[in-house]
Amino acid sequence: MENCEGMSSIIQQLVSKKLIEFHHLDNFCSGVEAMDKFIQNDFRLSVENHYCSAYGVWLGEELVAIYALSFDSLDLDYDDKAELQAGISATGIPRLDMNYEGTFYAKPRYPALDIAYLAVKENYRGRGIGTAIVEQIAEDARLQSFAGCQFLTVEALATKEYSAIGFYDRCGFSANELRKPYKDTIRMFRTLYEKDLSD
Repeated sequence: MENCEGMSSIIQQLVSKKLIEFHHLDNFCSGVEAMDKFIQNDFRLSVENHYCSAYGVWLGEELVAIYALSFDSLDLDYDDKAELQAGISATGIPRLDMNYEGTFYAKPRYPALDIAYLAVKENYRGRGIGTAIVEQIAEDARLQSFAGCQFLTVEALATKEYSAIGFYDRCGFSANELRKPYKDTIRMFRTLYEKDLSD
């Protein structure tokens, strides 16, 4: 395992670019069979059919991670909203004007940006690259002015082989549903504009 300084150096050298040529994925291997099968067979089709936009993350000339984004909306039930307001959700309390809180919590759904896919090359996992990508996506979502966006969402892979739930927990996401035995993902969300609790 590299020391923190070495990992920080790698993170600083990463460059994210829109993925246009898919031959870069020919030898991409995350080490997660379900994800690799999707990347090799269906990832390009998802992009070409406007389901998502794809990005590659490069370290020099090497593709070390890929991710894809799509627009989403998040439905929060009464319990989700109560947990958010009370500050007991794993994600932050939304930062809202006092005059807007009632309106906000009365809404049935919220604009979100979905992390449709995220995979780090197997020999680069455990170096903070995935976390850095999530933080950059969150920052980009906050800076964009194209459309309103209050949350990040993800369908975190959760199979017998591999679970991304712990990773997204550490990135500040909260489960938006109970685990379903017939589904190999769990829907999670993260607040983009968090209330500063020190105020």
